[in-house]
Amino acid sequence: ALASQNSFFFVVLLFKKITFCLSDGNTIVLKKIDKDEIEVVVNKDKLFRWTEKSLNKIIKAQFPYFRQIDEIKWLDRRTEEIVNRDTLLQSVVSEFPELSEKLQIGEWPKPLKTPKVYFIREQRLLRPIADDRARVRHRAYGSELDESISGFKNTIEEYAKELREKIKETLARSSQITQELDSSFPRRLFDQTSDISEEVFKQRFDKVKEIQKALSEHEISDIKEDSHPTYKIENAKALHVYINDAEQKLAVFSELLGKLKAFTNILNERRFTFKRIAISKEVGFKFTTDQGKSLALGDLSSGEQQEVVLLYELLFKVKAGTLVLIDEPELSLHVVWQKQFLDDIFDIIALQKINIVIATHSPQIINNHWDLTVDLEDLHNAKVSK
Repeated sequence: ALASQNSFFFVVLLFKKITFCLSDGNTIVLKKIDKDEIEVVVNKDKLFRWTEKSLNKIIKAQFPYFRQIDEIKWLDRRTEEIVNRDTLLQSVVSEFPELSEKLQIGEWPKPLKTPKVYFIREQRLLRPIADDRARVRHRAYGSELDESISGFKNTIEEYAKELREKIKETLARSSQITQELDSSFPRRLFDQTSDISEEVFKQRFDKVKEIQKALSEHEISDIKEDSHPTYKIENAKALHVYINDAEQKLAVFSELLGKLKAFTNILNERRFTFKRIAISKEVGFKFTTDQGKSLALGDLSSGEQQEVVLLYELLFKVKAGTLVLIDEPELSLHVVWQKQFLDDIFDIIALQKINIVIATHSPQIINNHWDLTVDLEDLHNAKVSK
């Protein structure tokens, strides 16, 4: 919330005072003036005050077509769309800068604009439908909610569709690169001046075959593994152009394949015993029993779905350099999976180049890594003893 400058989070949070000591020496203090007002102080200089009541009052007065639905959501009665409070605030300030002073919005310290934070909540299996206008309209105008209208989607099904789109986008980029290279191949073939040795060509060609094999195994591409071309010194220049092109055509898959390998290996080799995950450009990912019977994603247990969703977010939704916060990763997980969790996390950290902070109640999650833990009760007791 601090990194994303989400003042509303602190407005509704129960606290008296929070002090953030940043690595660059800056200190940020949030003080709760009353239950719905906070004061932000940076290096002893008051930055601004934020109140929930004042904001809601201004929105209702200045924008009567917005109707408050619940604590954080508003209904735009012109379009029947819903927006959360932060989005609405940014829109209001952008369109009506003169309200900035009334809302007492100050400039957040620059160090807070750089961190990227991704929060993986304890509720991971269901995702609210943001554009469910009918559901919101029923609630807004006090009518009974039609039970046939669902307010949530299964996260695992949404992520399968999302992965399918990622694969399609990667295939499209690969196709574009292939067309560009193929169209210029004759010219580059005649312009080529350097050749390639048989040993180097074989090494590079073997790597090309490995990528082609991985694409085929994951049902991403119909490219078949090329047979090893016969190396002749008189063809060395042409083979040099050929191997360069092959590597460029496949390079676009490198990042995706690395993530897919980690995703499937963790689930198939260290998680699921009687089920297997497979990748497909048609559906994203799918599951089968060890006897080859297809399973619907909803057939997975809650623990299995938790594992799939958590791994997917870490591998496909988090960008390099991000600080990831994971709340209660142990939910619904088998004890054996919990003990393996941190070892898998270390592999993902190395692959993704991210940092992770975990909040857990499970000693099994920690397993043999107690040196990495911070006990909040110990911190509290140490503060009290002072």
